[in-house]
Amino acid sequence: MSSEIMNAQNNANEDRKEIESKSEAEFFAADSSNDKTDGLDDLLLDEQDDFQCSTADEDSEPFIELDATLTIQNVVTLYERLKKSYTENDAIEINASKVNSVDTATLQLLFALKKDAIKNQKQVIITNPSLKFIESARLLGLLDELGIDT
Repeated sequence: MSSEIMNAQNNANEDRKEIESKSEAEFFAADSSNDKTDGLDDLLLDEQDDFQCSTADEDSEPFIELDATLTIQNVVTLYERLKKSYTENDAIEINASKVNSVDTATLQLLFALKKDAIKNQKQVIITNPSLKFIESARLLGLLDELGIDT
């Protein structure tokens, strides 16, 4: 059993290093002509033909409530919501109270957002994280990076 825990911790540390190295680039660049998510958008939307991406006007509000299930299938929609809000606001509050499941892709997106916000003197706060959100962030070693107090 302890070897399984050690393997899980080693995998989490490797994932964290990969996340940190990938997030060095400015993730939320204002120049949309060099959109770094084009390949990701195409890949995700090809996998899910009936998936609709919409960015309503309320998405530019400084308050974003995360869905209960956060997977790679909806990371593009979340990225668009965050990007729009980030571009139009100096501070964003992300409510994570309803999260029942969150994957690495979503946590990587939030980590990149937090890093870019620090770099650009903006503020991103994750409020009311659910126990599942906290547990997932802890497994990847991202609690401190995401500013989550336990």
